[in-house]
Amino acid sequence: MKILVVYGSKPTSNSLELVEKAKALGHEIYHGPTSDLTSKVSLEGSRFWIGSEDVSDADLCMLRSFGPGSCEQLTRRISLLEHMEVAGIRVMNPCYPFRRSRDKYATQYTLLKHNLPVAETVTTESLARAYEHTELMGGNVIYKPILSSMGKGSMRFTDTDLAYNAYKMLDRMQHPFLIQKYIENPGRDIRVFVIGGEVVSAVYKYLPKGGWKSNVAQGGKMVQEEMSHEILEIGLEATEAMELDYCGVDIIEGPEGPIILEVNAAPGWQGLKEATGLDVAERIVRYAEEIVNERKFE
Repeated sequence: MKILVVYGSKPTSNSLELVEKAKALGHEIYHGPTSDLTSKVSLEGSRFWIGSEDVSDADLCMLRSFGPGSCEQLTRRISLLEHMEVAGIRVMNPCYPFRRSRDKYATQYTLLKHNLPVAETVTTESLARAYEHTELMGGNVIYKPILSSMGKGSMRFTDTDLAYNAYKMLDRMQHPFLIQKYIENPGRDIRVFVIGGEVVSAVYKYLPKGGWKSNVAQGGKMVQEEMSHEILEIGLEATEAMELDYCGVDIIEGPEGPIILEVNAAPGWQGLKEATGLDVAERIVRYAEEIVNERKFE
């Protein structure tokens, strides 16, 4: 099988693990930054390259990141990946569901459409409305960048006026506001890891001392413990709603029940692997094999 793995400006340990695992399983692998992709449209058909390597006959493209760039650069990359899909190359995760899951706003309304539990969330570009809704939420809120990962850029506020001062700076930088009501919790949240419609693992993510972010990159710790069927089912339903091949679903235990925080279409798994011993990269590559084999018999 000919597999292409694309990532941001530099490969993460997870991307490199996918590359090495796919090679070990006997596949022909090409990889590089998404920005290194080139495409051609002509009457002779579609062509694609990663760097100088022709990958027009790739069976599958593993998409890990669109990478950094301007609006026009990202538009080109998204269109190129959709072009691959049109040309018959299977993209995993599919391009549009991947884009939607990167967007915290789009994730929330997509989950809500499928009657799944989401956090109270307001988006606006108005300072006045941001202040107003922060006040209505009791001043206890979390600001999140619409596009971010690993908890970077998220800020918690417990005072409306302090939040407003931060909003003014964000407004000058032309950042829209995504504001969520803070959810009281037992000092942990949950990561449900789904591949191919199956929960392969679920772990608790405990907050670091004095912190409010459970991300492993922010000092959180993953621990494998028994999980309720309700939590696992929410993880599966969220994956299906977002139309993803695999993902990490983050769920928090609120006073009124479980709430989905995020659905990550390019999840990391180093902390999960350490906590559970699961070879996530192999499970993903094995599922990729199933996808390609099924397409051959369609």
